[in-house]
Amino acid sequence: MDILKIACEEVRQELANYMEEDVPAELRQRIENHFLTCDGCYAIYDGLRKIVRLIGSNDVIELPSGFSRRLYQRIVGVRQA
Repeated sequence: MDILKIACEEVRQELANYMEEDVPAELRQRIENHFLTCDGCYAIYDGLRKIVRLIGSNDVIELPSGFSRRLYQRIVGVRQA
């Protein structure tokens, strides 16, 4: 068994620490190696990274007309399902 392997669950638990560069170098390398072979974990990381960047920017994001209504309808629809 390769000692550098890491399970998806562990990667996902450590994502916040990884993104804040608050993990040991060995764990950082294991996570980065995991991203090379696991599209799911990399997609979660990439999405979170983009959200953090958007939240940190001062840009105002205009929502399309009717977005709030459609979002509400989807949320209500999910609860009823």
